[in-house]
Amino acid sequence: MLNVDNAAEYLIERGLMSVDSILSGDLIISSAARRNRNLRIKRKEDASYLVKQPDDPSGGAFQTLRAEAAFYSFCFEEAEAEPMRAYLPRLRFFDPERSLVVLDLLEGAVPLWQHPQRDEASRLVGTALATFHRTFRGTTNPRLAWLHRQTPWVMRVHKPSPDLLASLSPANVETLRILQTQEQISKHLDALRKQWRVETVIHNDIKSDNILVGGWRLAVGGGPPATHDASPRVGGGPPTTDNRQPPTDVALVDWELVQLGDPAWDIAGLLQDFILLWVTSMTVTPGATTEMLAASARLPLAELQRAIRAFWKSYRAAAELPPEGAARLITRAVAFSAARLIQSAYEMGAVTPALAPASVLLLQVSANLLRDPEAGQVQLYGLIQGYVPV
Repeated sequence: MLNVDNAAEYLIERGLMSVDSILSGDLIISSAARRNRNLRIKRKEDASYLVKQPDDPSGGAFQTLRAEAAFYSFCFEEAEAEPMRAYLPRLRFFDPERSLVVLDLLEGAVPLWQHPQRDEASRLVGTALATFHRTFRGTTNPRLAWLHRQTPWVMRVHKPSPDLLASLSPANVETLRILQTQEQISKHLDALRKQWRVETVIHNDIKSDNILVGGWRLAVGGGPPATHDASPRVGGGPPTTDNRQPPTDVALVDWELVQLGDPAWDIAGLLQDFILLWVTSMTVTPGATTEMLAASARLPLAELQRAIRAFWKSYRAAAELPPEGAARLITRAVAFSAARLIQSAYEMGAVTPALAPASVLLLQVSANLLRDPEAGQVQLYGLIQGYVPV
């Protein structure tokens, strides 16, 4: 496995950098660990890289990184995927034996949730995501035959498999208890699976951490080095940068879970991420009412709703959908966002001994959305476009 000590030799042997980078003192190698053992290879005078590699060669990441590399290769080699190249870092190298991916680093990039110009950034994200969905709508290219089309696991989480039961944390057990004892939640999750449509290629893990916003210029042939090095957020909160310049570029990253599926699931990921940001910015105290919790949020819901509206307006325009088709899409996305909130609550509890207050709030919001998605579309997400019952 590559680390800060042996990465330079590996990259030199494969022609990705020269010995001069070391001799000139231009090279900085650092850990960028998230889900995998990632490394940042940063140089001032030449291309910089993000190296992604699996934690465990026998684990699931070995396969998901292969999927990510295959998708990047397709997008930069097939003419039909050309519109997507403006929104992707370029794949520079893939090592199939190690399942190791080398990508361009994006200079000055921050996750969507960190960018101070959130409304404008969300508008650009709407265009990017709609371009992606439109580009692959109805694709039959045999090079994508390996993509699966399963419904999301969280829509079946209330009926866990033995494999899932074997890896539950105490907080996960409590989450499952809530889902299974509230009959309406289970009933609604079953209904969501029936709404699922396979219409296009989907990212399948859309969230603010996987949407990088910055002022670089992504170029089809490479372009300037970049910095995919922002840490995932912990607990939400206001942006951590004073950069007030409007964003000019958006990149969709981390394609390890790419599949064929429903574009509403990707939209739902972004919708729920704004709600996650809102909930985790609250100050939770014992006995606090719903009104008190909302008032304590460092990021008011009304502010996030403006960003949601900016996203959906630009998505709707770029997707080139007829009005009824757009209405049906957002209707499904709002319903699916309830499942995404459950998924977030579950993932937050994967390493905690007890269910956190924020997770309880996410489950409550999810239950409300499942019960009345039409009201949730307007009151929670601030979207007044006509609701179309499914």
